[in-house]
Amino acid sequence: MSVSDIPSKSPARFVRLDHLRSSSSSLQSRNYGSQSSKTSSSSTSRGSGYYSYNSSQEEVTPVKKPKSNSYKGPLEEGTLELRPPFEQVKVLEQGIMVQKELESQATQLIEHCQYGLEQVEAEKLLLVAGLKKNLWKYHLAEVKDEKHIFSNAELPKGYLEIKGISLLLRQDYLVNKVVETKKNQAFFVAVKVSPYRLLTTNIATSECNIHGTNLNITDTIVIDNLPPDYKITLEVYCMSYNMMNNATPARKTSKVANTPKKLLQNALQKMGSQKNKTGQPFASSMESYSRSGSTTPRGGSTSSRGGAKVNQDNKFVLAGSLNLAIKDAKKEQFRLRRAPFHSPFEGTINLSMTAKEAISSQPPSHKGFLTIFQDESGLGAWNRRWCSVQDNKIYYWLYPEDEVNQNKQPHGEIDLRNCKTETVSIASRLDCARPNTFVLVIMQAAQPGDRASIITESNGKTTQTKYLLSADSREERKQWMEVLNKCLQSVISWNH
Repeated sequence: MSVSDIPSKSPARFVRLDHLRSSSSSLQSRNYGSQSSKTSSSSTSRGSGYYSYNSSQEEVTPVKKPKSNSYKGPLEEGTLELRPPFEQVKVLEQGIMVQKELESQATQLIEHCQYGLEQVEAEKLLLVAGLKKNLWKYHLAEVKDEKHIFSNAELPKGYLEIKGISLLLRQDYLVNKVVETKKNQAFFVAVKVSPYRLLTTNIATSECNIHGTNLNITDTIVIDNLPPDYKITLEVYCMSYNMMNNATPARKTSKVANTPKKLLQNALQKMGSQKNKTGQPFASSMESYSRSGSTTPRGGSTSSRGGAKVNQDNKFVLAGSLNLAIKDAKKEQFRLRRAPFHSPFEGTINLSMTAKEAISSQPPSHKGFLTIFQDESGLGAWNRRWCSVQDNKIYYWLYPEDEVNQNKQPHGEIDLRNCKTETVSIASRLDCARPNTFVLVIMQAAQPGDRASIITESNGKTTQTKYLLSADSREERKQWMEVLNKCLQSVISWNH
């Protein structure tokens, strides 16, 4: 969709905005990848997301929907760091141009959508385009100045799932929501993944998504290609909007004397307009807050992170934010920060997070013979075993053919998830004089029957076992240590 596709000041208007989203995807694929020939045509055609309204015929005519495009570029997939710096600069500059074009289109579209959910969607598109543009401008400056180095490029990637978002509402907001029936509030959550990714939920409304005293957002946010040292900012945005067009034609008024019934109704309406702490009905205070201090026309800007500019006249306002890291994965309740005085939220947000390492297409694995130092009747003995690394565990059998025999259970296993040390080290001469030997220290909860031995120490609560493993050659020892260190890196990074 181009700017020329949006009519200016005409009787026709648009009712839905699905096509602008498909246009955004088309613009991104045209700029990020080699799919321009497949997607550029869909960006200039109108789809069934639009309905053209003809004021002379008084009917709504649907238009054919273009083919959807699900292409995602490196900025959406989180794979920008895999490219050389000059390509990163090119991708970021093209992405910024795309968001500027989307801002222009959304701004013109808002002129034709002055009420209802259509206005809300247009305002959201404008805000999201501005947020992405600002993130990418800031990161572009860091890449050009060589200030941002992706130290986590080699770390094991994982994914984060956020669902069950529920925000506790203030009591005065719930009271005023009943009184103000002509206005509704719309909400959505934006998730900023450092340093350049942004994901959003669908629109939630006060009419459909408030249950009891909570606003529930049912969307599930899944973030892929995530390093274990991720930094995430969750932001909640809110705006007030009219459910219907206020520009109704003027009606002829007749002079009718005020009856006692009408006087009573007027008095009850004034008494029913209960005030919040600011002395204004809640929806009005939110609306005035979103425009406070804004003297620039739509498209104006003010300073933000890293000197970037943000649209100051957008009707969505920040109602609270939250910082998340891997250490918070097991928590379910948080406190919002940066909540303005007019925020409808009490400050408590509940959500469920699941952070796990991604299942790699080529997980660390290795097979071969190792000689393991074991305790036998209180004495130490070296036993040669066939070993295999699978699922962050070392399984060992007496013979290689025992591994493929389903009737043969492993003779033993070493769980690397309980490893006390962060890396596999070469055994010192004090521990073992045998060449090509490395050591693993495993600590786990004490089990009934655990006792101290040559390789085991137990204090009743925990049991620590020191495994000495010897390879047949120096080269094999290096291979084993490299594979085991990769497993430990993965376990330590995502074992929160």
